[in-house]
Amino acid sequence: MKKLLVSLFLTLAMIACSEPSKPDAGGNLVEGFVEGVHYRVLATPIPVSSDNISVTEFFWYGCPHCELFEKPLHKWEQTMGDGVQLVQSPAVWNQAMKLHAKVFFIVQQMPDKQKIHTALFGEVMDLREITDLKQQQSKLGHFLNGYGLTQQEFTEKLNSEEIKSKLKQAMQIMSSAEIRSTPTILVNGRYIVLNESATSAEQVMEIASYLVELEKARLATLNAGKS
Repeated sequence: MKKLLVSLFLTLAMIACSEPSKPDAGGNLVEGFVEGVHYRVLATPIPVSSDNISVTEFFWYGCPHCELFEKPLHKWEQTMGDGVQLVQSPAVWNQAMKLHAKVFFIVQQMPDKQKIHTALFGEVMDLREITDLKQQQSKLGHFLNGYGLTQQEFTEKLNSEEIKSKLKQAMQIMSSAEIRSTPTILVNGRYIVLNESATSAEQVMEIASYLVELEKARLATLNAGKS
């Protein structure tokens, strides 16, 4: 894999602050994380279609760090307040990852989607040494057959315009955000968490939490100016 996989657990970089940022008594943000150190701001923000603040994780089923990131990510998801939503989006840099991304979108339409999603990490990592995509596709079809999806249904969905459209959209967002490693967090189409500044997955989520609050403050100021 030509692209670098970011390690969230072995990095030697240190968080430059001792505590995550919190609002002060007046509700104002206390600066704790630094732009350019802990996060970067996209020069051209990506438009968001929802009124909710989106937290998007770019991942790949063949990335062991993404698999390790699953538990802390979804644990953090349970702490998100109203108006904040987690979105998982497959990263794509080659033809094999296109196949894996399509499988993700197919799984999102299935019962027990979270159970299947979790199991797919191990399945795809076992396929990384197989260069024949038809063989990979066959094995993934067999895997999903165990969850009630027939081979014919799998093939039809892979070639459907709906799944192709979802793949195209995911690739466009990934390109606009200049995503080059996995896992990577994008907050509301505007802020990218810099994993190298963190020493654990939990600290990555602390930075994400700060960026959510930063975005809430920005939107509140924007809305106040319109009133």
